[in-house]
Parts: sequence; structure tokens; C-alpha cells
Amino acid sequence: MGTLMTSITRLLAEITLGSITPYATQFTWQRHPDTREARISTFSADGITVEFIMMQSEEAEEVSEWSFGIVMPTADGEGRTVAHHRSQAVGRISYLRLMSTVAEALLDFCTQWQPDSIDITASDTSSTQKEQQKSRIYREFLAANTARISAAGYRILDAGGRLYVVRRA
Repeated sequence: MGTLMTSITRLLAEITLGSITPYATQFTWQRHPDTREARISTFSADGITVEFIMMQSEEAEEVSEWSFGIVMPTADGEGRTVAHHRSQAVGRISYLRLMSTVAEALLDFCTQWQPDSIDITASDTSSTQKEQQKSRIYREFLAANTARISAAGYRILDAGGRLYVVRRA
């Protein structure tokens, strides 16, 4: 009975998370103005400018490895941050819609750039409860989109406390 309940719970999560409307579904990945090893895509989430950034690993010569991050204006408006809890977004945007948009952006990036791997949790710079919560939300949204990720030729890899989208061999 425990396995059945786990399956039903997972199915309900996929239906619920899969039905959340993302802020954007089309992305233009432009070269970052400060470095050619990065691509950014900008969109508006309830009036707040959000950037998704993909940083290419400099160490990887034979494979295309990228790291993902979300950049938003800081709460004081004086800078930018990857930490959601220190941004202007707190209480102003839907975090679940933002995570749904992340899933769309990852699929879009995989289609356009065909990376070998993307480290989704790269911007989780500490083991704080907030960062761990963000990683759990990523896991749930990626799990809700497993079929789409697989259809794009990728799989989800949870290794060493990090979360990756990896090209299937």
C-alpha cells in the first residue's frame, strides 16, 4: 500500500506542478555582455526583470557543461542577486510560476544549444535552509517535466547534492 500511495502522491504532484503557468515559454539566449562564456535570457515576472543565466564551464574542453542561475534586482534596488530571499521578488512574484519558467527555459536551452549537461543548483552557494528548499522545488518541477525532458534527449541526475540535466547517451 505504501508504494501505491507514493505513486499516487507523485502523480498528483506532476499534475499539479505541470499545470502551473510559467511567466515565459520562449527565450532568447544572448551572449552575456561581460563574458563570452555565458548566455542570458531576460523576461518580466509581474513587473520584475528576471534574468536566467547559463555559464559555460571553462574547464570542460571536450564536453559542453553549463551552470544555471536566476538573477534578480536586490530588495534595495541597488544591485542584483541570485538569492531569491534577498531580491525584490519576495512577495511580488509567484515562486512556483518562476520555477515553472525555469523548467521551460531549461528545455529551451537544451533545444537551442544541445549542452552535454547543466548544473541546475549551481547558484545554491550554501547549505542554508532556503537554498535547500530551492533545490527541492527544482527537483519537483523537473520530476513533473520528466517526460518532456526525456523527449528532448535528456535525463535528470541527482548526484553529490547537486541537480543536473544531462544528455542521454
